[in-house]
Amino acid sequence: MSIDMSGINQSSLFSKSPQLSVIVGESSKYRILSEELPWGKLAETANEFRARTINIENGRPLNLRAHLGAYITQSMNNLTDRMTEDQIRYHAGVRLLCGLEESSQSIDHTSIEKFRNSLGKEGAEALNQTIVLAAASVGFTGSQLCSSDTTAQQSPIAHPTEVSHLRKIADKLTGIGKKIKKGLKGSLEKLQEKAQDIFTEIRLFTRGSKDSALEKKKKLSKELHKNVSKMCQLVEEALSGMTQVSRAKYQEEIELYRKMIDQIIKWLNTGKHPANKIISLWETSARSISRGKVAKAVEFGRRWIITRLSGGYIIGCPVQKLGGGNDIAIADEVLINFLDTFGEVPRTFVYDRGGDGPDNHDLLKNMGIKNNCIFPKGNKKMGVGPRCFTEAKRERALSEASIATVKHAKYGFDKPRAKSSESCALKGQMAIFGANMNRFCNDLRIQSGIGLEIG
Repeated sequence: MSIDMSGINQSSLFSKSPQLSVIVGESSKYRILSEELPWGKLAETANEFRARTINIENGRPLNLRAHLGAYITQSMNNLTDRMTEDQIRYHAGVRLLCGLEESSQSIDHTSIEKFRNSLGKEGAEALNQTIVLAAASVGFTGSQLCSSDTTAQQSPIAHPTEVSHLRKIADKLTGIGKKIKKGLKGSLEKLQEKAQDIFTEIRLFTRGSKDSALEKKKKLSKELHKNVSKMCQLVEEALSGMTQVSRAKYQEEIELYRKMIDQIIKWLNTGKHPANKIISLWETSARSISRGKVAKAVEFGRRWIITRLSGGYIIGCPVQKLGGGNDIAIADEVLINFLDTFGEVPRTFVYDRGGDGPDNHDLLKNMGIKNNCIFPKGNKKMGVGPRCFTEAKRERALSEASIATVKHAKYGFDKPRAKSSESCALKGQMAIFGANMNRFCNDLRIQSGIGLEIG
């Protein structure tokens, strides 16, 4: 085979144009979505929720199509804001999705972040509902099935330990003290230095599981707690002498630190964790959730309801009650989330045996749901025909598959790139939205007889 070495040994003698003509194939997911998505309804939904936080009529005009395209691209691929910016700038398919195929315009990562945050978690959920309804309008899904289960969205936090919390609280209290009272700075800095020394001693010189090491660690932990508790008391006293307006700036934060300090001493004295224990200074909705798994007995985060619809589409929302709990108490939340999307009850309701209870059976009966497919505990039989029972078993298994899809690293549901409870919920909705977008695109390919995109 001969070799063409042009452009290797010598550059072209003629100037080259930086512009390229690229054909986006008909099987490209971005081309398919750019042609088939209900852009008008997506824009209407986005404007509705953005208007709740900002005045969308003022300021520089925002290219809504470009920002929606960026939001969709980011959700489908779990991209960072800077990666999304690069995709919009250089990827022909993404530019087509953003409506920028005839333009040299682009958007930067700051605009992408601001647009996403202006939507919030409620806007993200509403956009997902818009896509689900668009899929239902062409027969890809519908309101016939509601197959639900719960899963834990793991929070992006380090493994929580009491001594780490106390050290971080000491640092935070010192920072607050410097702002509110000059004379407090010296006392807090001395106590903070002492807290750091105790923390270092615990980390370096109390390793191992011997009784002597454990006893020393417990003694030092109580000493650290006493030190940090004194710091909190000093800050609280300083705040009490301030005006109500000035005190309000720090009151909520100080109350959180006091609550954590109080729950830590309970554990140090009794060895038992208090109920509904806070495990993070910033992700206050995260809790320790017992999963009963061999590989991971406990997960740190928040429980979510994940509902599989017919055709494999997904809706979901965080469980209202923080921490772990019995699934028997959330059937009403599942139905509320379903009604918010479709406005009607499902024909078939599938849930595992954790939801088996007289209250849930009465609820489904009163709601007029025809096929109650809550799997019974023990040797009881489900009150449906054999065909419906077989279908319920299939959907129950597929619900686990839907959860696995959402929790895949491709969508970023678990341990999302977030630094607030609000952002964690937003990223969870974006993961579900991204999974539904890919599902919608594949269904459109099949409907049009287009082969799957390769690469």
